[in-house]
Amino acid sequence: MSVLVTGGTGFVGIHVTARLAGLGEPVVALSAEGELNEAARDLLGPARERVTCVRGDVRDLDAVRAIIDRHGVEQVVHGAAVTAIGDLEPDAAWQAAMVNVGGTATVLEAARLAGVERFVHLSSASVYGATDPDVPLDEDAAVEPRGMYGITKRAAEDVVRRYFELFGMKGAMLRLSAPYGPLERPNPLRTVMSPVFHWCRAALNGDEVELADDLVRDLTYVADTARCVVLALLEADPSHEVYNASCGENHRFSDILAALARVRPGFRFRLKEGGALSPFFRDSLRGPLSMKRAREDLGFVPQHDLESGLHRYLEWLERHPV
Repeated sequence: MSVLVTGGTGFVGIHVTARLAGLGEPVVALSAEGELNEAARDLLGPARERVTCVRGDVRDLDAVRAIIDRHGVEQVVHGAAVTAIGDLEPDAAWQAAMVNVGGTATVLEAARLAGVERFVHLSSASVYGATDPDVPLDEDAAVEPRGMYGITKRAAEDVVRRYFELFGMKGAMLRLSAPYGPLERPNPLRTVMSPVFHWCRAALNGDEVELADDLVRDLTYVADTARCVVLALLEADPSHEVYNASCGENHRFSDILAALARVRPGFRFRLKEGGALSPFFRDSLRGPLSMKRAREDLGFVPQHDLESGLHRYLEWLERHPV
């Protein structure tokens, strides 16, 4: 069996690739770059021998079909996407529609034509839109995305769902929420970093952080995110099509910074009067994702609490300075 991971060298994709390869699965990592950088090779370790990197465009049906046929792909994890959020949204709106919706349809069609056995689609918690941050969201909650990224992710879910219905394809969709950790760092395809990235860099540099808005988010260590994805892929007959993939609880930003101070003694932060983060964070406040379904169906339980995740991320950033 060979698994195709689209976006397989990206932030979340490389962790999915690493987990599959670590389990002994041959992985074809399709990406715009088509190669592993030094940090990705370090993450994979000896398992990189089971990873084949391929450069390609998920909107090219013939190319994707040829990759599937050439490498004997039997399962697909589709993670390639354009993250059009915040200040990037106006310039990336068209590309997000073409890749997030068109690319998903293309990879689905290539998989269908090749008789691929399973298809796991990586969606986003942004499909829920803005909700009461104190009320957990299960998979049956209303989906009311506000921005182009969430809109295209919701549309892609609809395409995946209809393909499953029309052609009897088997698989699942996972709504990921706020992954952070190793391999999150700036590159030509990823220019907007999470607050955690900036806070961890400040901690390593000995800089004080000014917290503008004390908001909340269910931050999830990226290795846990990848583990949930792989569990969904390996589940032969999941009871549901849609699963949340999160730590299952909201963390207040000030609590995250306090945990960072415990992990990195000497790190300082303070609330900044009258400050404001990017409107993206205020406008996308939502409840934590309920993990009941993933726990019961897939056996998923996050393995990293906030402090252990931050500790591992700091260690990685020290080995791979930006």
